[in-house]
Amino acid sequence: MARRGLIKAMIIVGENSVRSHPDSNAVRDALSKLEFLVVQDIFLTETAEYADVVLPAASSALEDYGTFTNTERRVQLTRKVVDPPGEAKPDWWVFVELARRLGYDMGFRDSEDIMREIAQSSRIFRGLSHGRVEREDGLQWPVIDEKHGGTPILYSDGFPRGKARFRVATWRGPGVVEERLYPYVLIIGRERAQYHTATMTSKSHILKVFWRGPVVEMNSEDMAREGVKDGDIVKLVSPAGELIVSVVKSSRVPPGVLFTTFHYPELQANVLTPYVLNPITKTPAYKDTRVRIEKLRTH
Repeated sequence: MARRGLIKAMIIVGENSVRSHPDSNAVRDALSKLEFLVVQDIFLTETAEYADVVLPAASSALEDYGTFTNTERRVQLTRKVVDPPGEAKPDWWVFVELARRLGYDMGFRDSEDIMREIAQSSRIFRGLSHGRVEREDGLQWPVIDEKHGGTPILYSDGFPRGKARFRVATWRGPGVVEERLYPYVLIIGRERAQYHTATMTSKSHILKVFWRGPVVEMNSEDMAREGVKDGDIVKLVSPAGELIVSVVKSSRVPPGVLFTTFHYPELQANVLTPYVLNPITKTPAYKDTRVRIEKLRTH
């Protein structure tokens, strides 16, 4: 919508959209067409380069109180250890202050006030508070009242409709390319020592020991067929874009499959990812990007 001029301004909070979203070239084009962009983050990113205003954010892990919920549904407390540097402010404070300056008082004095409103508004969080989460070292929602001990396993007493309802899954391909032109499936994922666009984890000297650098993993059978060796430089081409990268031999990927990451700034892997969404989850094709390989030079 921003590319068509339908969105004039945007606030991006805690996300490096240029590197994490599909079709990076389209993202850059969209951001460049905004009339006004605010980026709120703890470090400058590629996305912040497009910003008219950069708001320094406090680290949610060390510089403010609050909660986070992991994929186990466990709500845990973050504790303030140090004051934020300079003019950095917590994300919640920025939104409260922005609303106040627009004429609306949210009434929140701290993140605990926000947790109280969440508990009042949603039954699955009704029994949660900062104090209780801290005392019990985390609770798994639903926590329906102050005496409820949380829910380690969902639906252990059955489903609201009775038995579980199964659906037959029908496989669908990406449906946008001819496989003969793009014979490989590229999986864009993560390495153990880095997280997403590595905005935070790349600053750790300890974690950098585990960095392999910007490479694409390839099965030995495919390497022999394409005539490439370890360290050779190739061009990956998809319907969305192209990328130059070094090849490493890997037994982790089967024939016909390639693997790379989007951690490294010099490897903008999502330039290859087309903006095609799964019809149910609306997730882009990060794990099913069709590409071909063009050998450029030998290592």
